[in-house]
Amino acid sequence: MKQVLFTTTALVALSGAAMADVTWSGSAALGYNDGHKAGTPDGINSDIDLDVTLSNGGGYSATISANIDNAMGDNGYDLIIGEDIDITTPVANIHYGEVVEAANSAYSDVDGMNGIGSDEFTGDGDSDINAAIRIEASAGGMTVAYSDDATMSGGDASSFGISGDVGGVSFGIGSKGDDWGVSASGGALGGTIAVASEEVGGEAETGVSVTVPLGDMSVTVSATDGEDWGASVSTSLAGASISAGTDDDEDSQFSLSTEISGGFNLAVDFDTSDGTAVGLTYALSDSATMSVSYYEDKPETDDGPQTSGTEAKISFSF
Repeated sequence: MKQVLFTTTALVALSGAAMADVTWSGSAALGYNDGHKAGTPDGINSDIDLDVTLSNGGGYSATISANIDNAMGDNGYDLIIGEDIDITTPVANIHYGEVVEAANSAYSDVDGMNGIGSDEFTGDGDSDINAAIRIEASAGGMTVAYSDDATMSGGDASSFGISGDVGGVSFGIGSKGDDWGVSASGGALGGTIAVASEEVGGEAETGVSVTVPLGDMSVTVSATDGEDWGASVSTSLAGASISAGTDDDEDSQFSLSTEISGGFNLAVDFDTSDGTAVGLTYALSDSATMSVSYYEDKPETDDGPQTSGTEAKISFSF
């Protein structure tokens, strides 16, 4: 990471002084894709992220993050450029680009419930601008947030959220259109209990989740009045982190992550409904990592950007 000092008219507008800190950071990756990522042609591809942060001693800062994806497929190179902008002030924070919707960040649903909003929101698709905006302010232990698409039209894409902590109990309230949800969590039974109630798409549901430590293990059980339930256990064994779970849909999950000989790290995820993923990483240095991954996608599932295939990648950070 490098840090330099600049004096410009633009920085004066930000800081109210003739000097500001400018910090550069980012990452770059070069990889080979063989069917692993949907929408990315097979072959060599690159991914570059560049973050530039301007800040001063008054608590003001602005970060611009640029992402450049470059993939070589059968028809040559395809260049995709995206950007995110964060502005932090002592009063409020503003994020532009891909955002976590306000309702999604404030309200926490219980496993098996629908939930509200998305954590990767870029607009409702009706705007020509593929970006969204999120504004939040914190005071007195509470955070109030509003998100919308880039047009700020206040239509169906707008979302509201309020969250905080009262007497050791964390709470969240979120709404988007006609959907709403209320959640709370706190210490109980030597662990944590969480309660959520929502109305999404005209359907109301309430759920409870309890997490209890049992020695070196942690057990989580959840249930809703819509007859959804889930149970999972997590533990550490011989330096490996292991978790397993199942639910009312007979969907079983298992995950393992551990360091193996030679400095390699192994991660395995198995899901009876989504598929299996295996990843192997090796740290070449403090700022460079090599990884190889394989993903088996189950037919007729829509579980993210992955499809069946493999990917090899070298990543750098600075």
